Amino acid sequence: MNTTADGLEEESDPEEEMSVEIVEAALFSAGRPLSVPEIEESTGMDRREVRKGLKKLVSMYRNRRTAVEIIKVGPSYSMQLKAEFKQYALPVMEEDMEEDLLKTAAMIAYYQPVKQSELRKKLGEKVYQHVNELKEKGLILVEKTGRTYSVRTSPKFQEYFGLEAGDRDELKRLLREKERE
Repeated sequence: MNTTADGLEEESDPEEEMSVEIVEAALFSAGRPLSVPEIEESTGMDRREVRKGLKKLVSMYRNRRTAVEIIKVGPSYSMQLKAEFKQYALPVMEEDMEEDLLKTAAMIAYYQPVKQSELRKKLGEKVYQHVNELKEKGLILVEKTGRTYSVRTSPKFQEYFGLEAGDRDELKRLLREKERE
């Protein structure tokens, strides 16, 4: 039995609870946002079950005291730390991006869309390798523009760095704040 928000007890459906737990396991294990079709494919559940499980899971996490949240990122869902708890996790997180690569990512985010040739003038020849690495990680989008390439962040960029910005100006403001920390 579960207790509802108004204090009443309701019958719980073991199959529905299992679906919610399976979706939760998929999101936890992925370490990245997953779309409904990806969850379907990885769990063997049908679309309706996945959507129902996601809806219940999002509600459960919203209504409990926890440092973790489940959010919608474009067409996908992500399990992540709430922004106010990220500072406590940083000391134990593995650093998976070297400082120079991080600097290139920040420059792209700040000046986007920016020509790769302009980045090279500011950061040197290493920018070509950095652009390739960031592209492989899915953090940036690269588009041919004349004789050079135009570079901008991808939707995954904000999720990866824990930024919540709706537009480019908001992203720039958040990056300036992070730089001051």
